[in-house]
This record gives sequence, C-alpha cells and structure tokens, in this order.
Amino acid sequence: MNSLKCIDSHKAPSVDPWLSFNWPAADSLFQNDKYWIGGDGGYSIDLGNERVLWLFGDSWIDSNGSGSRKNAVMVSNTVAIQQGYDPSKASIEFFWNLKRGKAEAYFPDNDRVRYWPGHGIRVGDKLLLFLMGVYSSDIGLGFEVKDWKPLLIFNPDDDPDRWEIKYFEAISNDLQIIVGSGGVLQWNNFVYAFGAQELESKHDIYLVRWSIENIDEGQLDLIQWWGGDQSDWINNKDRFNSAIPVFDKGQTEFTIHYDEKDSIFIEIQTEGFGSANIVYRNATSITGPWSDPKIIFSPPQNQFPNIMIYQGKAHPYLLSTSPVVTYCTNSFEFADHLREDWLYYPRFVRIK
Repeated sequence: MNSLKCIDSHKAPSVDPWLSFNWPAADSLFQNDKYWIGGDGGYSIDLGNERVLWLFGDSWIDSNGSGSRKNAVMVSNTVAIQQGYDPSKASIEFFWNLKRGKAEAYFPDNDRVRYWPGHGIRVGDKLLLFLMGVYSSDIGLGFEVKDWKPLLIFNPDDDPDRWEIKYFEAISNDLQIIVGSGGVLQWNNFVYAFGAQELESKHDIYLVRWSIENIDEGQLDLIQWWGGDQSDWINNKDRFNSAIPVFDKGQTEFTIHYDEKDSIFIEIQTEGFGSANIVYRNATSITGPWSDPKIIFSPPQNQFPNIMIYQGKAHPYLLSTSPVVTYCTNSFEFADHLREDWLYYPRFVRIK
C-alpha cells in the first residue's frame, strides 16, 4: 500500500463544475494480463514514438499465469511499456525481475529498504527517474518513506529488460522531503521535481531543479532548492533548510503539468483518507502562488466498505477527447485483494 497518509485539511475543497467520466475501456489496459494482476502507483512518462512508460508500486505477480492472486506474490515495484497513446486501444507489456523463478521488484530492494517509484521525465536521449525509500514502521500503516534515490537510464528506447541503469546514492534530509515523489517536468532550460515532506505527515510540497546540462552530464548533486524568490534558488545542497514550500496540504504522490491552451500549471492529487476525491490546483507560475484545491471527480468506489482511494495523477499526452486522470483503489482489509478482483488497479477518468 502506497502513499496513504492523511491530509490535515481545515476545510473541504470547493467543487468545480467540470464534467468527469469513468473510462472503463481504458481501465481494461491494466486488467488483461494473466501475470501482472494488480498494482498501484501509476505514474506515466511519455517516451516518444507513441511509447508510454508506466511505473507501479506494490504489484501482484502470478508467475504461473493463472490470473489468481491466491497464487501470486506482491513485489515492491514493476514497470510497463504502453504502445499507442490511446489507452482504450493500446497494447501494454509489464516488466519485473525473476530470481530462481520467483518474481522480484524491477528496481531491486535491499535488506533495509524497498523502493516505490516516484515520477520522472525523458531528457534528450536519457530517462531520469526517482525512487522513494520505504522503511518498516510500528506506527500508522506500517511503513515510512524516508529518502529518495535518483537514477538515469541511457537507452530508454529499448525495452526495460535491456535498460542500462545508473543508480545514484540514496539521499535523505532532516526535513524528510522526498524529491521526485510528485510531478517532474521540463520548463525552459530546467528540469523541475516536486517533493512531499513526509515528516510528521505534514505534506508541505517543495520544489527543486537542475539545468538540462546537469541532467545530461549526470551531475545530480548540483541541485537547486526553491527559496521563495526567482533570484534566490539555493545552490548549496547543504542549505536546504532555507527552502520554502510552494504549497501545503499536498499528497505524497501527485502530478503537475503545463496546459498550453490556458497557459497554466495544473496539479492533480486526491484529497481524503479512505474514501477520497480527485482535486486540482492551478498557478500561472511553476513556483506559485497555487490556488486552493477544487474537487473535479468523486470516484464511485468510495461507496465500497474499507475503501482507499489515492494517488490521483494526470496523463496529459494520452489521447482522449478530454484530459485523462487516474486514481488507485485499495482496501484497509488485505483479504479484499483476494475476494474482489476489480480492486487494486489504477482507474481512468476523463475530465471536461
């Protein structure tokens, strides 16, 4: 279960008069594989040439291909390549690791930490991705996200089973800001990555950036933190304590993209704990100020007992007559994973 800490919201978000529709034809993209039979996360990245990378957190894998979770194991992360930009018509292939015939995470765990994927972006001929370090905990839902790890893939046009990957060292900070847990995008000559503060479930959202040249040369230590003014990006990585949040009451996972039609940045996330709604914010500048959240969709699965709705994200390059958003479905009762075969898949929504 991924990114489910409660948002401390003092007032309910207003409702925007947008039309929102479930998209069952697109939902089937994730539900027709006999080996990959459920997961959450659901970040996507446009790789170009009608190839879309999907990044999933905890995923059910049935190595026998029976299509049953009773015969499956759960691994920390998986990836998939979608061919075609229309998810209702596209094909998809999932990838994970095998060790002695047993399914394991695509991005390997170690004895102390396992990894959930954050977001990422293609920059030229390289792919920049972020991972979140997940540790066992005796409080809350039994886990805590404490650090982040960037990586570069040098041949993203190949299938993931042939990727050449450079992992960088895991990075932590006293504020427990998980860089790349939220949206990652390129704007002008920089790559920007948003990250949530996980310290005491605050979920203030911070912003960092690298120059395109830094990414191309793999100089990810040359990180800059938003310090509250365009002339005051903090270059010294040891001075992150001076960083200023761009907004509060975020989620661990969310997306931010630029809408060229209306010349605004749009943030998509869920709001709520258990049953939840999809909300959005907007801003004319990537650093804000950001608007208050407004509800644009209330998932019908909110009516299911023990439901968890989380990880609302936008996918602006997927073809549709309207913008495309996904959210994930889960349950506080783990046994529901075995009883309810509709549960624990990302769901598509079209927003007008």
